[in-house]
Order: sequence, then structure tokens, then C-alpha cells
Amino acid sequence: MTESTIFDLISDRDGLVWQVVLTRHLGPARQRADKLVWQVHMHAEAKVTGALLVDSGTLCRSGDSRLLQILGNESIVLRSGEIRFEAIEEKQIPRSAVEAVVGLRKTLLSCVVKDIKARAVTRQVENLCSFS
Repeated sequence: MTESTIFDLISDRDGLVWQVVLTRHLGPARQRADKLVWQVHMHAEAKVTGALLVDSGTLCRSGDSRLLQILGNESIVLRSGEIRFEAIEEKQIPRSAVEAVVGLRKTLLSCVVKDIKARAVTRQVENLCSFS
């Protein structure tokens, strides 16, 4: 059984609030397939519109006009890279997750957050425009 929860909220450098989503399930250990451990996956995600991205300075109304036109008024979900770890006991998950959130918070407060958001928007637009 897989369980997902919102573990934390992080405001990035531009004021956008990201939800830290934690998903966990029991599965085989990476080092020993005969042993069950808690496999934990974490990522941050934020729901945004083109207008919000312009207001935060991530996109430029004139320079990114085509991209904004494709987005229209629709909301998209920006998603950070995934952090994975294992825990032998369930009670170890919160402590390890807090350590991972420290790294996520540091990234989202850094000056590269605009680049992260711009790449995430580009991925979303590519997915919207693909013929799959």
C-alpha cells in the first residue's frame, strides 16, 4: 500500500508556496532484496498560472509571450526533482524527511529557483503540445 501526504510547505525566493509531498510504501531494500524497508519518495510541487509566473519574475510578458499564450489561463503544476531514501523503521521517516526538506528549502531559496521554475514550465508546455 502506498501512502502520500503533504509533509511541509516551503515559500521560495519569489514567494511561491510549494507543497512537499511525501510518498511511502514497504518494498525490498536496495542492498538486500530479501529485506523489507520503507521506501520514501519526496518532491515539492506548486500550482501556478502564467500570470503568477510573470508577477514573480519567472517569465517575461514580452519575451515569453508565445509560452504564455500556450499556457493561457490554465494552471500547471511545477514539480521539483525527486528525493528518495529508505528507512528500516517507520519512525525513522520523519527525521530523514526533515533533513531532506532542509535541502529542498535551501534550493528553493537560492537564486537558481527562477531557472528551476522556467525549466518546469518548459517541460509542462512540451507535455501540453506533445501528440501522445
